Amino acid sequence: MSAVKVEMTGTVQTIRLDRPDVLNALNPEAYDQLAEAIRMAEDEAVRAVVLTGTGRGFCSGHDLSDADNDDPAAGLPEVNATMRAIRALRKPVIAAINGVAAGGGMSLALCCDVKLMARSARLVPAFLDLGLVPDMGASWLAANTLGYGRALEWLVSGEALDAETALEWGLVNVLVDDGELREAAQRKADELAAGPTLAIGLTKQLLSTALSASFEDTMEWEARFQQIVGRSADYAESLAAFRDRRKPKFQGK
Repeated sequence: MSAVKVEMTGTVQTIRLDRPDVLNALNPEAYDQLAEAIRMAEDEAVRAVVLTGTGRGFCSGHDLSDADNDDPAAGLPEVNATMRAIRALRKPVIAAINGVAAGGGMSLALCCDVKLMARSARLVPAFLDLGLVPDMGASWLAANTLGYGRALEWLVSGEALDAETALEWGLVNVLVDDGELREAAQRKADELAAGPTLAIGLTKQLLSTALSASFEDTMEWEARFQQIVGRSADYAESLAAFRDRRKPKFQGK
């Protein structure tokens, strides 16, 4: 039985974690299928991605009932490669956080570019409750959003963060009533898919690089990426639309 379902609606790919009986906890099969789904999203036909979960949970993190939990770091190189692939994907990834996102599931949600959160959902940094440190990028994601002090206090507390606080702290972008999350995520994805995908993807890379680069180096990256988008069909279409006094119809490539 598939642990991850992939659906296409127009140019939007939805990746749905599908183990609702365990709040979509990630076992080796789910990790492998998630990695494959992200690889599928590289297809030019995909212009935006929605990541969500089936049932009451977004993702409760690593499945602790898995047979081999003696070494919690054993599978991290492969898992981390998937997290890097989400950040590097040259198109927007929207998290539709439909329920609890705990441990690695929280990391997965925060790794996405745009976060929509159901009002009943919770972010739970469950690592230290198990005697573990944050992983799957959670410490970087929290520190760069919250700053050292607040990130440390929250991560070591293990306290569940409600949706209102997550929005106030800047961890998520939009709160949505529970019954409206799926439609809201699709609308946001459609909106982003109608934009210049290549430029959006390269802007993702610029912002990630800027967090550790100098001002001068960032300007160099901007100039390189400007050359790339300047040769794209999206840019040609935007110029044509400007001259014709109409809205551009981006097709990518």
